[in-house]
Amino acid sequence: MMRDDLALLTELQRIAEQAGNLIMTYFSQQVAFDAKGDGSPVTLADKAADAFITQALHRMTPTIPVVSEEMVHPVSTVTRRAWSCLWLVDPLDGTRQFIRGDQGFSVNIALIETHAPVIGVVYSPVEQIGYAAVRGKGAWRWDAQGRKYPIHVAPVAQPIRVLTGFSSSPRGEKTRCFLNALPAYQLFELGSSLKICRVAEGAADVYPRFGLTSEWDTAAAQVVLTEAGGVLMGVDGLPLTYNARDTLENPPFVAVGQVSYPWPMQPCARSDT
Repeated sequence: MMRDDLALLTELQRIAEQAGNLIMTYFSQQVAFDAKGDGSPVTLADKAADAFITQALHRMTPTIPVVSEEMVHPVSTVTRRAWSCLWLVDPLDGTRQFIRGDQGFSVNIALIETHAPVIGVVYSPVEQIGYAAVRGKGAWRWDAQGRKYPIHVAPVAQPIRVLTGFSSSPRGEKTRCFLNALPAYQLFELGSSLKICRVAEGAADVYPRFGLTSEWDTAAAQVVLTEAGGVLMGVDGLPLTYNARDTLENPPFVAVGQVSYPWPMQPCARSDT
């Protein structure tokens, strides 16, 4: 039977909203957190949203495996690489922002097929807005009333509108070199994959990221950006791929609205943190 991606997306939007509502029940409390093996924080909200989304996806598509940031038992590389189709989930992207009480966190759910995201949902629980896309069908934003608005990237503004993470995060050398290579720019701070979605809807021009991210951080937003007319690409100029390597870590990338603009893709030689 042929898969109905638009019907799947409608259900994904509902799942993302319900996960966001669950996350918000923890947001007004004093947020306690533990440290994972890599030192990154995890909260009860991460775990609750992960359990809810994973169970919902298994019910909806029982034959499609799920890979989530908060998986208790990670899937082996050999097993994962044998899958041609899988869900990639970040149940709470921007946990550090969530702990600080900032609004820049999101729920990310993407369907990966043959190493590319084909369906994606990014939902902001605080703003109660979401971004959604299906490959070949366009991208849109929806609000708490269920209204949908098609989104498209915008021409490059002057000064260039650059999105970065929050200033409390150290800015690496490659990011500084990238900024210095631009003619004139304005910096705006935001958390999570919402930065990529802001580029997709024309509210920003570029988001450079030379530090560490994982595939579940970007997959959903990548299909939104692509369908809106932009591209999320590595420093080689090619779109990021998924479930194609032995690691789930992304290479450095730049999310842009206008690919024809001469972005400084390799601004300096030394590595960034």
